[in-house]
Amino acid sequence: MKIYIAHPTDMDYENELYKPLRSDGFFSQHELILPHEESNKIINTRDDYKNVDSVIAECSKPSTGVGIELGWFYDERKPIYCFYKIGMKPSGSAAAVAKELVEYSDSNDLANKIRSVIEKQSTCE
Repeated sequence: MKIYIAHPTDMDYENELYKPLRSDGFFSQHELILPHEESNKIINTRDDYKNVDSVIAECSKPSTGVGIELGWFYDERKPIYCFYKIGMKPSGSAAAVAKELVEYSDSNDLANKIRSVIEKQSTCE
Protein backbone atom coordinates (compact mmCIF):
# COMPACT_ATOMS: atom_id res chain seq x y z
CA MET A 1 0.00 0.00 0.00
CA LYS A 2 1.28 3.48 -0.88
CA ILE A 3 0.46 5.99 1.87
CA TYR A 4 1.02 9.73 1.81
CA ILE A 5 1.67 11.38 5.19
CA ALA A 6 0.48 15.01 5.29
CA HIS A 7 1.41 17.31 8.16
CA PRO A 8 2.06 20.95 8.99
CA THR A 9 5.68 21.99 8.49
CA ASP A 10 5.74 23.86 11.78
CA MET A 11 5.32 20.73 13.91
CA ASP A 12 8.23 18.53 15.05
CA TYR A 13 7.38 15.99 12.35
CA GLU A 14 10.80 14.31 12.54
CA ASN A 15 10.33 13.17 16.15
CA GLU A 16 6.56 13.11 16.47
CA LEU A 17 5.72 11.44 13.17
CA TYR A 18 8.57 10.22 10.97
CA LYS A 19 10.70 8.43 13.59
CA PRO A 20 7.79 6.52 15.20
CA LEU A 21 6.59 5.38 11.77
CA ARG A 22 10.04 4.42 10.49
CA SER A 23 10.93 2.54 13.69
CA ASP A 24 7.76 0.41 13.60
CA GLY A 25 8.39 -2.66 11.43
CA PHE A 26 4.78 -2.75 10.29
CA PHE A 27 5.29 0.32 8.14
CA SER A 28 8.23 -1.23 6.24
CA GLN A 29 5.62 -3.40 4.48
CA HIS A 30 4.15 -0.27 2.92
CA GLU A 31 5.50 2.61 0.88
CA LEU A 32 5.29 5.72 3.04
CA ILE A 33 5.65 9.08 1.38
CA LEU A 34 7.09 11.41 4.01
CA PRO A 35 7.30 14.68 2.09
CA HIS A 36 10.02 16.31 4.20
CA GLU A 37 12.16 13.29 5.01
CA GLU A 38 14.96 14.41 2.70
CA SER A 39 14.59 18.17 3.15
CA ASN A 40 12.54 20.59 5.19
CA LYS A 41 12.13 22.89 2.19
CA ILE A 42 8.65 23.55 0.88
CA ILE A 43 8.05 21.17 -2.01
CA ASN A 44 5.32 20.69 -4.60
CA THR A 45 3.57 17.43 -3.73
CA ARG A 46 1.00 17.72 -6.49
CA ASP A 47 2.62 14.90 -8.47
CA ASP A 48 2.26 12.48 -5.54
CA TYR A 49 -1.48 12.70 -5.15
CA LYS A 50 -2.64 10.46 -8.02
CA ASN A 51 -0.53 7.43 -7.16
CA VAL A 52 -1.35 6.82 -3.51
CA ASP A 53 -3.79 4.40 -1.92
CA SER A 54 -4.60 6.54 1.10
CA VAL A 55 -3.65 9.67 3.00
CA ILE A 56 -2.79 10.03 6.67
CA ALA A 57 -2.98 13.66 7.79
CA GLU A 58 -1.85 15.15 11.09
CA CYS A 59 -4.55 17.77 11.65
CA SER A 60 -4.09 18.91 15.24
CA LYS A 61 -4.01 22.50 14.08
CA PRO A 62 -5.06 24.26 10.89
CA SER A 63 -2.50 24.33 8.09
CA THR A 64 -3.00 25.92 4.70
CA GLY A 65 -0.54 23.52 3.06
CA VAL A 66 -2.21 20.43 4.49
CA GLY A 67 -5.58 21.82 3.44
CA ILE A 68 -4.42 22.25 -0.14
CA GLU A 69 -3.00 18.71 -0.20
CA LEU A 70 -6.20 17.25 1.24
CA GLY A 71 -8.16 19.03 -1.49
CA TRP A 72 -6.03 17.38 -4.18
CA PHE A 73 -6.43 13.95 -2.60
CA TYR A 74 -10.16 14.44 -2.07
CA ASP A 75 -10.60 15.36 -5.74
CA GLU A 76 -8.96 12.05 -6.65
CA ARG A 77 -11.29 10.21 -4.24
CA LYS A 78 -8.43 8.96 -2.11
CA PRO A 79 -9.37 7.90 1.45
CA ILE A 80 -8.21 10.55 3.92
CA TYR A 81 -7.70 9.79 7.61
CA CYS A 82 -7.17 12.78 9.88
CA PHE A 83 -5.40 12.38 13.22
CA TYR A 84 -5.34 14.97 15.97
CA LYS A 85 -3.95 15.21 19.51
CA ILE A 86 -6.27 14.95 22.48
CA GLY A 87 -7.45 18.44 23.39
CA MET A 88 -6.98 19.81 19.86
CA LYS A 89 -9.63 20.28 17.21
CA PRO A 90 -9.06 19.65 13.51
CA SER A 91 -10.34 22.28 11.11
CA GLY A 92 -13.85 21.90 9.79
CA SER A 93 -12.47 21.64 6.25
CA ALA A 94 -10.20 18.73 7.16
CA ALA A 95 -13.04 17.02 9.00
CA ALA A 96 -15.33 17.47 5.97
CA VAL A 97 -13.04 15.51 3.63
CA ALA A 98 -11.89 12.88 6.14
CA LYS A 99 -13.13 9.34 5.91
CA GLU A 100 -12.32 9.09 9.61
CA LEU A 101 -11.14 11.40 12.42
CA VAL A 102 -8.88 9.73 14.98
CA GLU A 103 -7.76 11.20 18.31
CA TYR A 104 -4.36 10.24 19.77
CA SER A 105 -2.37 10.96 22.93
CA ASP A 106 1.33 10.84 21.95
CA SER A 107 3.60 9.78 19.08
CA ASN A 108 3.51 6.08 20.04
CA ASP A 109 -0.28 6.13 20.24
CA LEU A 110 -0.33 7.94 16.88
CA ALA A 111 1.77 5.21 15.22
CA ASN A 112 -0.45 2.50 16.76
CA LYS A 113 -3.64 4.17 15.57
CA ILE A 114 -2.24 4.75 12.08
CA ARG A 115 -1.33 1.05 11.96
CA SER A 116 -4.90 0.12 12.96
CA VAL A 117 -6.39 2.30 10.23
CA ILE A 118 -4.07 0.82 7.59
CA GLU A 119 -4.79 -2.73 8.73
CA LYS A 120 -8.52 -2.07 8.59
CA GLN A 121 -8.22 -0.49 5.15
CA SER A 122 -6.09 -3.40 3.87
CA THR A 123 -8.70 -5.96 4.89
CA CYS A 124 -11.47 -3.98 3.17
CA GLU A 125 -9.74 -3.97 -0.22
